[in-house]
Amino acid sequence: MSSEDPTVSRRTFLAGSAAAAVAATAGCTGRANQSSEPTPSGEREVVHGNCWICRATCGQEITVEDGRAINLTGVDGHPKASAGQDRDGTLCSKGMAQLEKTYSPNRITRPHVRKDGELTAVSWDEAIEYAAERLADFHREHGPERLLRYQGYPIAKHPWHNLLFKNLYGAPLKVGRKTTCHGPFSTSWEWMSGYGREWPDWQNSEYMIAWGRNVMECFRGQYEPKAIMDAKENNDATLVCIDPRYTKTAQKADKWIPIKPRTDGALALSMANVIIEEDRYDEAFVENHTHGFEAYRDAVEDKTPEWAAEITGVDADEIREIARGFADAAPSSVALPWTGLTFQQNGFKNCQNVHALNGLVGNIDREGGTRQWQSASLADPHEKYDLDVPSNHENAPNPAEYDDYPFQKHGIRNVSHNLVPRAVRDGHIKGMVSNWSSPPKSGNTQEWLEAIEAMELVVIVDAFWDSDSKRADVVFPGASQIEQPFLKSGGDSSYSTKTWVTGSKAAIDPIGDCKPDYQIYRLLAEALAEKMGTGWDEYFRWESGEAYWDDQLDAVDMSFDELDNQSFAIVSDLEYEQWKGEDGESDFDTVNGKFNFDLDVVEKYADLAEAMDASTAPEWHPPDDEHYGETTDNDYPLLYNDVFVEQINRGHDQAIGRSVEAYLERYDMEDRGYDGNLLHINPEDAAERGIQSGDTVRIESADDEIELMAHVYEGIRPGRVVSLSGFGETSSHPDGAGANTMILNRERHIEPVTGMTARNHPVEVEKTGGGN
Repeated sequence: MSSEDPTVSRRTFLAGSAAAAVAATAGCTGRANQSSEPTPSGEREVVHGNCWICRATCGQEITVEDGRAINLTGVDGHPKASAGQDRDGTLCSKGMAQLEKTYSPNRITRPHVRKDGELTAVSWDEAIEYAAERLADFHREHGPERLLRYQGYPIAKHPWHNLLFKNLYGAPLKVGRKTTCHGPFSTSWEWMSGYGREWPDWQNSEYMIAWGRNVMECFRGQYEPKAIMDAKENNDATLVCIDPRYTKTAQKADKWIPIKPRTDGALALSMANVIIEEDRYDEAFVENHTHGFEAYRDAVEDKTPEWAAEITGVDADEIREIARGFADAAPSSVALPWTGLTFQQNGFKNCQNVHALNGLVGNIDREGGTRQWQSASLADPHEKYDLDVPSNHENAPNPAEYDDYPFQKHGIRNVSHNLVPRAVRDGHIKGMVSNWSSPPKSGNTQEWLEAIEAMELVVIVDAFWDSDSKRADVVFPGASQIEQPFLKSGGDSSYSTKTWVTGSKAAIDPIGDCKPDYQIYRLLAEALAEKMGTGWDEYFRWESGEAYWDDQLDAVDMSFDELDNQSFAIVSDLEYEQWKGEDGESDFDTVNGKFNFDLDVVEKYADLAEAMDASTAPEWHPPDDEHYGETTDNDYPLLYNDVFVEQINRGHDQAIGRSVEAYLERYDMEDRGYDGNLLHINPEDAAERGIQSGDTVRIESADDEIELMAHVYEGIRPGRVVSLSGFGETSSHPDGAGANTMILNRERHIEPVTGMTARNHPVEVEKTGGGN
């Protein structure tokens, strides 16, 4: 490893020359090649930006010509955009699509309020006045507890949505990504290790298992695929991809394991059986720093590879080989589950079983293993001015309490995405403030559409017209990523032993009448302070987001101007084994200070497990019982689920034409006169149904049906069909091409422990039209 003390100089006024050289790393798309008409001056300024479209915060260099952004690329050496010091920075297709997104003719560029049933463009003064009046009335009539906070992806970029609506307004109910993306993964890991997510130390690893995660495309920053390829080249590391689909990660993997869907937990238990039976586990770590090993050992005692082979479809000898390779490389090994598991109705147990493997071999926060990444500590700007931010949400009652869902009954989650429509129907939720989201894309679509219509007040900050913005009472046009300033402190990156900050000013002025988010929330706070006599405007005393962040950076002795000038800064050292106290004893941030195989120490989960007749220790939960899901049968013999992220724009909506073209070109389907998502189906399943690529097919479940164009493809396991999310009805795609996959989803499709939307549906597929 090279030393980690990078500096980056800002390059300005590159007269007439665009940036060159594309970094060629698997999974990395390289530099955008946007062009613009010649300008009189021809002067170009290169400024910094940060892509937050998937929260990765990859540093950008943005070429601006006469006020128009014309090119994007990554920042060399950036913690997220590069593989480290002196390494090229690049951006993925989602990052580069920000130019097209910014200049899209489909942008919302003016504030709108609903008048006589119609959304009408108005001035900012009128929109703010209208919204504040409605919010003040709502607070008086219904109480803040009936206003739902719905949070989208840009939550990483600022705290102001929560500051205004949670801390000040006092709305306690929130739906975020834990019930639409990663709940089973992150909740199980948090209870086991005391840390939210065990993101890997990829670059130093020797054995990497991408388990239900297409890490070469669905990264949290460009560093991830680069780090994996570095590990393969520099450490002779092994990459195993466990996924029913032949993804780009599978293409780069040493082993592709096309496991039967939803059987991942059985595979993990059988690997533990091998590791324990062959005495390959980290005995010192297990004995001194864990809880519940006896229960774990009992749970896997009879879970042999032969037992798992029948369930998973994975050869027993292959299971042994993977288990041995994973254990022998420890602690420089890692098994990382992701949405391939969290989308399952038995996802919590499957994730717990995979997490337990990491504890078993002792790769917890060790070089090349899992990592307890930490962010650089920044100052609280409110403390600087002796402002004690209230927590008005804390004592607010939860009006949406139900006792028929385990996660609510036992206090694990106060509301989940799929339950919101029911709460609206029952009058427990009456309004919503949503920031860069599209709820009807994330489950229970039909009821969500009715719920938005039924809400008394819907306030939206977004950039495109889609299902919720079209139905809102107030729409604030948010500035796009390159039109807003940004600050982010640390997390996983290409610098394994460092914390860092990254930040940038807006690269260009917002188009039309759009505003940066800070300005929107500040104006709302000022108006609400006047309407409600609250003084909430004091908590938005800064003139701009940059000024707020300037105060935050006091803690690292840096100004926002300085940070913007260099894009990012390495701040401090980050040690391994942070779970170890000064005395060498385990000091995990868990209820008992240990790494927990058995979650009997987590009271609320222990109560839930007892009620569901489940074990608190790792355990195999088949996906077809009363609690954990629906399975295929003669009527619906194929298992369908949607996948997201990949190269398509994140945020659930596909308004980006070039991304859609790239998606269709990837499967040689660009000349079909079709701009929607495809149904990927194995040739065996397609032949049984007389389906060829290009045919129109109906996907029918017990609840509903959608229509898509078929793509016959060997890269999907027989019995499994998938398509990409973000298209069709309720999307911001101008013609609504394709299908909203979550039309098949209903309230009951919920993972019972965390409330996560389960996205696997038994279906039948039928040809309805010939495309050939």
